[in-house]
Amino acid sequence: MGSENFEWHWYSRLGMAWSPTLGQNIQGASLNLLGFGIGGRYEEGDYSEPSFVAHVVKGATPDDFYVKSEMTFAIWNQYGGPFMQPSSNGGQSITVQFNQAYIEAGNFLVPGLSVWGGAKFFREQYAPIGDYFYLDDLSGQGGGIKYGGLQLAILGYRNFGVEGTPGAAPPFYNFATGTDRFRTIFAGNYKAEFGGEAKHHVKVHGEFHVLPGAKRGEGIPAPQPLGKADFGGVIGAKLHLGLGQGNFSDTAVRFGTGIANGAAGGAKTYQTWGAPNSDGTFSGSFGIEAVEHLGFRLGDAAALEGLATFHYTKAAYEAEGAAAPTSPEKQMDFSVQANATIFAHKNFHPVVEASFQGRKDGEGELGTAVKVSVVPTLVPTGELSAGARPHFKLIYSLAIYNEAAKNQAMSGYLQRTGAGQPLPGGAPGETTGSTIGQYIGARTDWYF
Repeated sequence: MGSENFEWHWYSRLGMAWSPTLGQNIQGASLNLLGFGIGGRYEEGDYSEPSFVAHVVKGATPDDFYVKSEMTFAIWNQYGGPFMQPSSNGGQSITVQFNQAYIEAGNFLVPGLSVWGGAKFFREQYAPIGDYFYLDDLSGQGGGIKYGGLQLAILGYRNFGVEGTPGAAPPFYNFATGTDRFRTIFAGNYKAEFGGEAKHHVKVHGEFHVLPGAKRGEGIPAPQPLGKADFGGVIGAKLHLGLGQGNFSDTAVRFGTGIANGAAGGAKTYQTWGAPNSDGTFSGSFGIEAVEHLGFRLGDAAALEGLATFHYTKAAYEAEGAAAPTSPEKQMDFSVQANATIFAHKNFHPVVEASFQGRKDGEGELGTAVKVSVVPTLVPTGELSAGARPHFKLIYSLAIYNEAAKNQAMSGYLQRTGAGQPLPGGAPGETTGSTIGQYIGARTDWYF
């Protein structure tokens, strides 16, 4: 929406939810073992994302020089529950932050070259049924260029402290300033198309992470050892196959090392996982991500989408001896998910979704969940597409957990309902909670 030189876009989802077994509000309490959309996104909490685009210089054709600026806000309730309610949200704060605030110049100096600076969504690979960005999600602050299929960027991220051996300084902390050290990422990827009208493509992605050494401020006492300079690297690739009539297959693999080992549960590469070595570095650690995303259209009858994910993360080489007992040395998770949108009527698109998920933290037992969602959906526009909006949805989700998942309270739903606590008067290892999770909800979501 907007005028010739101004656009307004808006993504939002708002709703309510209950547990039929507990009679309490469970809005935003995911049944998934990873706590968010992988495995099914229908229990996601309220969220709103308005975006504003100003065309500072607008060319007459797409090949003309242009300058545009974009601002995107993220708005949510930081404590979960309803997005808005009487009495100033019941005393809970609404969080508002910038997701994007950047300026871009296109067809600059030479046709097809664009440059940008600020805070920007630096990502491309997306699986809607898992609300999951993978392979190259480095959305952040910095700057970059794009020319044809080539993208290059320099991005900066604040690192939060991670405790190492007892008495050691957090490896991401800088005692000279009393703040966390700042990570710099040099990122690049290249996409090459082939196959003519099929529009297949291969995309290769790489990252190099740099963390400067921590320093002692003058006269400031600090424990030893101070955090050393640290590094990380990432390499990954995706194969996209266009299968005709909107059908597709995307296969992606990513490998990250050192401080770029973020992968557990779909984490970004800069979300370093695990405990460091005794010297405060993450040398020897690594993370693997593998994704298969499929989409098929059955004429005007239905749209099918599938998603499979696998993540394995290993902490630093010496972590077994250096980490506190509460810090697992490795983590593994997987999910297989299928979604069918049935075009029963132009205004009625019932959805059925099923997934199988697993997660193993350190030497703990493998937690699993089988989950099914049934979602009658009204679509006022009458568009025969899984992406048509707005949607008015009724949601029922059922999850069946194994005992390991319940005992470790591996999902947001299990945590919200008090699962995994020692059962008073019970046998050793017997915990509170049920292995059955149920979610009943209603939601509207839209974007334009």
